[in-house]
Amino acid sequence: MTNKFFYFFLAITLLIRICFTSFVGLIDDEAYHWSWTHELMLSYFDHPGLIAWLEKISTSWLGSTLWGVRLPSYLCYHIALYFFYLLGRDLFSEKAAQVATLLFLWSPFYGFGGYVASPEAPFIMFWLMGSWVFWQGVRPDSFRWSNKKTWLLLGLIMGLGLNSKFIMALLAPAMGLYLLATSHRKVLLTRWPWIGVLVATLVCLPVFIWNYEFEWPGFYYQFYDRHTGNSFSITRWLGWFSAQFLFYTPVVFGLFIYALKFSVENWKQARFRFLICMTLPSLVIFYPQPLWADYKPHWPGAAHLYLLMAVGYFLTSETLGFKKWLKNGILFFYILINVLVYTPFLGPWMPALHAALKIETPWDSRWDLSNEFHGWQELGDKVNELQKNYHRDFGLKPFIGALRYETTAQTFWGTQQKTFMLSPVTSHYTVVQRKRQTLLGFHGQPTLVVTTEKYPADPLKYGKWDSCTPEEFKTYRGAYLSRTFTIWTCLNFQGLHREK
Repeated sequence: MTNKFFYFFLAITLLIRICFTSFVGLIDDEAYHWSWTHELMLSYFDHPGLIAWLEKISTSWLGSTLWGVRLPSYLCYHIALYFFYLLGRDLFSEKAAQVATLLFLWSPFYGFGGYVASPEAPFIMFWLMGSWVFWQGVRPDSFRWSNKKTWLLLGLIMGLGLNSKFIMALLAPAMGLYLLATSHRKVLLTRWPWIGVLVATLVCLPVFIWNYEFEWPGFYYQFYDRHTGNSFSITRWLGWFSAQFLFYTPVVFGLFIYALKFSVENWKQARFRFLICMTLPSLVIFYPQPLWADYKPHWPGAAHLYLLMAVGYFLTSETLGFKKWLKNGILFFYILINVLVYTPFLGPWMPALHAALKIETPWDSRWDLSNEFHGWQELGDKVNELQKNYHRDFGLKPFIGALRYETTAQTFWGTQQKTFMLSPVTSHYTVVQRKRQTLLGFHGQPTLVVTTEKYPADPLKYGKWDSCTPEEFKTYRGAYLSRTFTIWTCLNFQGLHREK
């Protein structure tokens, strides 16, 4: 691979990302995190506060627009990409780093994550930044940094990372494992790593303060609820394993497994010892997780980044002589999956193909996942119109609600009005509403409640009203149905059935 080809491909990718960011609507979690910017807090139920703080800055500058929401994650993602490249180059070679960087950019998992606003972007940025800084402090050559510089900077990075996502904490045992496995273990007897721990603790104090104020809901959810509550299931674990194949493609995931084996066999080399130690804590926690609890396929994603660097090394190593069919296999799956993921955003070709093939089973708009990015602005305009008309006709202004956090967030985004979650299911909305008893102020008022075809529900199963009347609202992409919403007009709100 020549440098010209690498930078040309980077430029093309950058242009595609700019187009996506500019024209494709928000996904559910993007709207959720954007809604947090309307009431800044030290932390939040689902994640720490950094994503909301950054988006507050960008939306104050650019307004509640697609770029206003996505700019922080867009920048963080590309900074993360830079440190990924630096670490891959330091561990292996520039050629290996370039190949791994292109795999990073276009993998179904890491690639799509770079288009949307989420806590993952700043988290991955700090994870890779911290990994690179740590390597500068332990690298086996004369370019090694001093302990003071390494650990003070790591303390700051770890603290900021913990304000992004709790998984950042797994970087600490990974670094500790490497220190214990090498002659660098003696650094643990000095003051600098512990001063770094103190710095990290001070920087992430907002997380502890918020959780203390709200009775530790975030900690309980992240460290207990998400890892318990289900029986032992091999089937669930196989589902997780299948998701890994899909997320990374079968060839790349197979090379991840080979990278672990190869690193164990080459343990004496510092770079492979580093790779194993930095990967192991996350794998030990997240690989068995689906056996007894629900999971998210992306949880071990940060640890897999080291293995992706090794894949870049394998594909460019002249001594290993990797088979051409492996490279072609990666290219085949990358092209296939990226075409399936991204082309539906260009237009509704999937329902058109379904109609052309004359398939007997009726087309379901939920089969096209790109539809989830569409329709919320139109829905918001409709809800605002209904609210205005009801206020004009009856003298009462309905408040706006939904039954799931995703629908609540997207309705908030579409209407640009505060939207309340009207079910007892725990989310950031319900944690704050229960603590402040917010819904008591709406007793006796009419409500406009939004549900969707993805999450259909009757508001009367969750809340107390005299009556709820549904009205269907459909949106289209070209000639094809995109979304089917239901807007319920509910009279005389009296609270939820099971307020906790």
